[in-house]
Amino acid sequence: MFRAMIPVMLVASLAGCGATRSDALSYSADVDAEKGLAVFTCKTSTTDRCIFRFDGDAQPDSLTVPKGEAAAVTGVSPGGAYCATTGAPGASCHGQTLHAGVQAIHHEKRISR
Repeated sequence: MFRAMIPVMLVASLAGCGATRSDALSYSADVDAEKGLAVFTCKTSTTDRCIFRFDGDAQPDSLTVPKGEAAAVTGVSPGGAYCATTGAPGASCHGQTLHAGVQAIHHEKRISR
């Protein structure tokens, strides 16, 4: 009986051994509280772009910034909420809070396929 179970146990133990990949995102946000302006610079991303989504009165309400480039959003202030993602399948949008001045953010997650 035990010998008959060995192949089943082997298959079950290997089922969790799928391919994995890393989802990495690194960017900076430079917030000018007086002007209500934030400049987002995409430093690295596994998809070669950083995607930002904003709550509130931000214009535009989302940005897609190619790696190595920057883009601005207006109508934001310290304490405002946004999220950032690579946009890769299975990637989540990481919630953040805006702070005055320059912020450097890095996220990395291993994702099983």
